[in-house]
Amino acid sequence: MVKKYFRLMTLHFSLILAVLLPDSIALNNDSSLKLYLAFDEENGKIAKDHSKSRLEGRLSGKAKFVKNGKFGGALSLEDSNSLVQLPATDELNITKSITIAAWIFPLVNQKDSNVIGRRTAANVGGYCIQWSGLGAAAKVETWIGLPVWQGTRNLQNTEPKLGKWHHVVAIYDGNEIKQYVNGRLDAYLKIPDREIASQKVELHIGKAQTGLPGIVGKIDEVAIYDRALTKDEIKSDMQKGVFFSVEPSEKLATKWATLKR
Repeated sequence: MVKKYFRLMTLHFSLILAVLLPDSIALNNDSSLKLYLAFDEENGKIAKDHSKSRLEGRLSGKAKFVKNGKFGGALSLEDSNSLVQLPATDELNITKSITIAAWIFPLVNQKDSNVIGRRTAANVGGYCIQWSGLGAAAKVETWIGLPVWQGTRNLQNTEPKLGKWHHVVAIYDGNEIKQYVNGRLDAYLKIPDREIASQKVELHIGKAQTGLPGIVGKIDEVAIYDRALTKDEIKSDMQKGVFFSVEPSEKLATKWATLKR
């Protein structure tokens, strides 16, 4: 009787998925995905990690969940002191190759600010993405500690507009730093074969461990992989979301937002 009930419940669940999802949509089971924050909580002070790492990020200052994200909800950083802190864990102590990705919605041309970063209070890295203008229109920057910081400052070609969503990706593959903005290669820097400096330190979204101000605006779909994604994989994550690998060119946002919860 119990086995029959279990089979019926499994069938019921499968039918629900069949209605909600096209046949070609599958859950992202990529073992290299070490962090995925969807920011769909709507309230509270804990951001849940939907990767297999199952980490938790704690919101501080004027960081809060909002409903109007790129996909479903998002994280709003109301001022440059707002942040989300994730624990110092082995899953994020990535030293070989890495992909850091997020949707950002910047509201201010800041002089120098942190988007996502893992570095010590003494600014020893680690890895980070910054939003920095240094007196001009702000641009995305990638910085990788090898162990001396190597980055894309003054190499970028894109000036993301304020008040709009932009998909940003930072990659280090062991030989080259690449930065993508909205699916296009924005900057690259060749590096001799080096490892990322290992650090036992928290990861911050928003205000950095060094005291560097955080980006002011919204962030969604934060993902970190311990490998370098291909250009096609970047495009797929940008167009269809991180949690699913999808073949069709379109996916209903309402289905996506519902299933991320």
